[in-house]
Amino acid sequence: MVEVIRQIALDALDRESLSDYVVGFVTSAEPLTIQIENGPTLTARFLILSEQVTEQEETGKIRTWTETEGDRWSFYRMIREKGLQEGERVILAKAAGGQQYMVLDRVKGGGV
Repeated sequence: MVEVIRQIALDALDRESLSDYVVGFVTSAEPLTIQIENGPTLTARFLILSEQVTEQEETGKIRTWTETEGDRWSFYRMIREKGLQEGERVILAKAAGGQQYMVLDRVKGGGV
């Protein structure tokens, strides 16, 4: 009997710890603030940003080939400007307890 009660309690805790997904609207890019639909406005303090919504710098090398020069390796540096902009809609995952939200990605058609 104790084992059954223990399992019921563990199952209840697992259900409580699941994240909720919400949609938000970027009201300001700098400083970053996001208004949750039918909810509070979140500041950067409460947000965790995924790579999909942040500027990324990539460096590497690329191989090119031409008939006159043959193989040649060149180094490159690329900056992907994917930072959030005012007016975009985003999808967020709410952490258990609701203190932190992870900005997962933009919502398609989310611009102004």
